[in-house]
Parts: sequence; structure tokens; C-alpha cells
Amino acid sequence: MISVLVFLPALFALALLCVPRANASLLKGIALAGALGTFALSCVLLPVAPAGAAQEVSDWIHGAVGAAYHVRVDGISVWFVLLTTFLTVPAVWAAFSYRDLARLRGYLVLLLLFEWTLLGLFTAGDLLLFYIYWDLMLIPVFLALVAFADTPSARRAAWGYLIYNLAGGLVLLAGVIALVLHTHTFEVLNGSFPFTPVLQRWLFAAFALAFLIKTPVFPFHAWMPAAYTQSPSSLVAIISGVQSKAGLYGFIVFALPLFPDAAQYFAPAMLVLAVCSILYGALLAIAERNAKTLVAYSSLSHLGLVLLALFAFNFTSLPAGVLMIVSHGLIAAALFLLVGFIEERTGTNELAAFGGLAAVAPRLWVYMLIAGMAVLGLPGLSGFAGEFLILIGAWQTQPVYTSFALFTVVLAAVYALRLLQGTMHGPLRVPADVPPPRDLRPRELGLVAPLLVMIFFLGVWPAWLNDRVPAQNPAIGHTTALVQPR
Repeated sequence: MISVLVFLPALFALALLCVPRANASLLKGIALAGALGTFALSCVLLPVAPAGAAQEVSDWIHGAVGAAYHVRVDGISVWFVLLTTFLTVPAVWAAFSYRDLARLRGYLVLLLLFEWTLLGLFTAGDLLLFYIYWDLMLIPVFLALVAFADTPSARRAAWGYLIYNLAGGLVLLAGVIALVLHTHTFEVLNGSFPFTPVLQRWLFAAFALAFLIKTPVFPFHAWMPAAYTQSPSSLVAIISGVQSKAGLYGFIVFALPLFPDAAQYFAPAMLVLAVCSILYGALLAIAERNAKTLVAYSSLSHLGLVLLALFAFNFTSLPAGVLMIVSHGLIAAALFLLVGFIEERTGTNELAAFGGLAAVAPRLWVYMLIAGMAVLGLPGLSGFAGEFLILIGAWQTQPVYTSFALFTVVLAAVYALRLLQGTMHGPLRVPADVPPPRDLRPRELGLVAPLLVMIFFLGVWPAWLNDRVPAQNPAIGHTTALVQPR
């Protein structure tokens, strides 16, 4: 069933290619059915949390170093799978607003192929399969930016995205080759191997660099602002909401369990990078004048909190990190979609170009208010639950680094309120050649509403997710048992 789940979006993408470009209604119906069907199928896997696992293994490559087609879902990966399938539904639905109907088919195909690569990555039980999907996921994003964002800035952003992430992929490949030459297998999950301290540190460094670039984390984030700003809102909702979690997933499942001593050795450096990302991202978000780029830098700040949790090596902070990963995915996707709706109505993302939209679009204002309060960490919303549990857990082992991270609470309030004030309040301002913006349409209300419902749900009942993160999963419990601050 896992293979069916992984390849279902790709099958629907192929089905779209069989439909004439002019038949927009059928194209939209097939794409949305593919996203909904994949999400429904992924929900069947929820019972594997917290202690269960489902997997499929078939021989693939024979030789001195063999590889298997090995896909699995456990109590960790199930949350990444569910986040992927859940966010793809509103992203595909939001893509219905793509104005060039002649190219709508290609855009929907790339969105579904992007989902396929992400699902392949999060279910990969074999290191070779993981690496293949790690690089494959670059293709849909690059093609979408080059062909469908359709501006010189977007093309530059596409090449920046490709070069940075491909460089990280090459470093990861070097680490994978060195690891396999030492272990003689790609089946390294849950394994324990006798690495020398020097080799373990080099291997961890190779894996970590690739993961830090993909997340991204300061100072490896240079590709992120342009890619997030230039991407269509439906695409960046998946990039920020899901793909940015691939590096964190790699840390949890591969780097920390395989190289625990090296993780402890590099922990001070990783914690410094985490704090720098938290503060740097928040400060740039405050200074930013473009709404989309503001949300992008806020993501840099919040993902730094997850990195802080992972390298604080506190048992409670790791499940909180998973909660924060899911929460950030929901909040970032909601904000990027809502900012995209504003861009469709006004033709700009510049905060100075518009304001006072609450007066003419009250439903948009309510949705923006909820998402904005979530990003600043209002109690009762998922953003607060994730941040609070991370900071409580990290404080127990890393009080100095955590004390610096606490500034994000104040800084997040500043940039979140600035986003709301700049878009929703003050006198109504829109570009002179733009008619008064309309309020959210029923389709737009419907595609964002499930994200906001889940933000409320996890804010009120975070234990529903936390209790389903396995306490002794090798990717988390075993790591914290092996890696403790000295």
C-alpha cells in the first residue's frame, strides 16, 4: 500500500497528460481528485503511530553492495507523509487560479510530481532510494519556476535554487558513498556501525551540510528568499510547508541515529546556527517590505527553533520538534496562500502599495488574523504549542542558547503585527489601475479553512500529536539515549 501511496500522484500526473490542454475543468478535477485520493490513502497509515511500522521490501540491485526497494512508514515518517498529502490538496486547489489556461496542465503535473518525490523521500527505507528522491525533488520546482513563474527574476531564483541544492546533494552523495563503502550496505536505518571518531565526524558533516541547505538554515539560506518570493503561491506553500522539512527529517532519521558521537561533537556549532537563524530570520522579517519575503524570513526563524530542539538532546524537546514541524507547515502554507490571494487581487506583494483590506474583505481579514496570530505564537494556536514545548525542553539542557532564542517571541510579534497592519489596516490603498479588491471566494475560503482548523486543533490539543510520536523510536529515543551533553 505504501508504494501505491507514493506513486499515486505520479499516476494522476500522467493521466493529466492524456487530457487536452483546453479542457480546464477536467484537468482541475483530475488533479484535485489525485490530491484528495492520496491524502485519504495516507490517513490509513495513521495507526502506525506511535510504535508501529509498515514496510515493503523488494530486491533491487545485486552485487558486492546491494540495494533494495525498501519503503516504510513509522511513527516519525507518518507525520511527514500526512503533512505532505494534507498540504498538497489546498495547493492544487489554489492552482486553479493560474491565469494562463494553456499552461495550467503542465503546472498541475509538476505539483503532483513534486508530491510524488516528497512522499518517496519520506518513505524511503534504503539510503540509495532516499538520495534518489532527494535530488528528484529539485526538478519539479526548478521547472515550475523557469516555465510558469515566467519572469527574469523567477528564472534567476530557479537557478539559485538548483545550484545551491544540487551542491548540497553532491556533498550528500559523497557522504553516502563513504558510508556505504564502510558498511557495505544501503540498509542503514536503525543500524549501529563501528565508525572511527574522525570518519563519523566527516560523515556527519557531509550529511548535515546537505540538510542545512535544504531546510534552509543560516548562512546556507541564500537561495530561499528569491525562490519563495518568485514562486507561485500554490508552489511555495509546498516548498515552505513540506520541502523545508526534508533536511530536518534527514537529521532525525539518518544523521542523529547513525552518528551520535559526531552529533554531540558538532552540537555547539549547530546550536549557534540555530540561534543565528532564529534571530537573523526574525530581524530580516521585521525589516522586509515585501509580504511574501517577510513570510519567507519568518520561516527561517521558526525552522531554527526545530534545529535548536534537535541538538538540545532533551527527550521532551524532540517530540516538540515534530509538533513544530507540522505546525510550521500548516501556518506557512496558510500564510503563503493568503498572501497569494492578495497578490491576485492587487498585483503586488509590496506592503507599501496596499492597506486597509479589512474594510472591503472582512473574510480575508479574519483568515489573515488567525494565521498571523499563529505565527506570533498566540496561546491556543499550534504555533504557541510548538514553540513553548521546544523552549521548555531545550532550556533543561541548553539554557544559554535557549535564552537567546527566547527573543523570537518578541520579534515574531513585531513582524506578524507589521504584516497584518500593512495589509489589513489603515486607509484603503491599492494600485491606481486595480479595482477595489473582492473578498475571499467560496473556493478560497474552503481551501484555507482546513489548515486553520488544524492550527486550532493542535493548539488546543497538542498532546494528540505529541503522544503519537514514539518515545523509543530509534530515530528519536535511541538518539537521546546515546547523545547526552557532557
